[in-house]
Amino acid sequence: MKILNKLYFLISFIGIYSMQTLHAQDQSYENGMAAYNKKDYETALLSFTQALDNKYLMKGKDVPRAYNYRAKTVAEYFGVMLSNNNSEFISNNPNILVNAFEDLDQAIRFDDGKCSDLIAETKGDLLNVTFQFGKTIADSLRVDRGSNDPKTDSLVVLVIDELLILKDLIGASYEINDLLGLLQFKHGNIEEATTYFKESEKIYQQSPPASADYNHVYNYYYSVLINYSKLHDFDQALVDVKKARKFVSDHFDGNEEASALDAKLEALEFQIKLLKE
Repeated sequence: MKILNKLYFLISFIGIYSMQTLHAQDQSYENGMAAYNKKDYETALLSFTQALDNKYLMKGKDVPRAYNYRAKTVAEYFGVMLSNNNSEFISNNPNILVNAFEDLDQAIRFDDGKCSDLIAETKGDLLNVTFQFGKTIADSLRVDRGSNDPKTDSLVVLVIDELLILKDLIGASYEINDLLGLLQFKHGNIEEATTYFKESEKIYQQSPPASADYNHVYNYYYSVLINYSKLHDFDQALVDVKKARKFVSDHFDGNEEASALDAKLEALEFQIKLLKE
């Protein structure tokens, strides 16, 4: 009888402990969601991480959501840091975007199909902030000569390395190839840039996004510059500039940024035609 009493006590203790642990995991996830909704990104990341440290003790439906929202938090937080030109945060968290994409892989793994739209939305957010990050770095570089700033140049190398990891991780992506082409072009690696731009355009045409992606116009713009000023292939440069202007006209007519870019393209087209005469 004493043995049975001890056994019942042990079973009860385990049950109470398990319930408390499950409650703690659920609470961490709920704290993460509350912090995310308040845009308290650091608290959200900490809470989601605490929950996922023991993910097998969470409710099954919350596991893919926790992974997804940790990735989504990174996308939004990174975007804020980017807007504030917080290069220290970026330098101190070199793998944060790669980790976020890995979180999405985990979200897909644990999802039963109910989070697929949410995961697709977060992937789009991450790709967009990744492109904006790379473009910000690229815009700080002078064509062919880098930045003359060792810190910036080392950051470019870091970004390229991270993008190559992402490329392996998420597979065919015109966005990643566009960004790699842009960074390689700005670093003076024309052959590599051309390869990435061509690969991107092939993917884009085979599987175009639901709505035209304005970032892709830089593929056409820098392809024009490569063929015009580097390879002196004026026939191909003219094809590229017409393609770029058509892309802007078809999808972004009236957009202020697109109009400014189209003015540059128009000037390039005029110069190329003169050289062809």
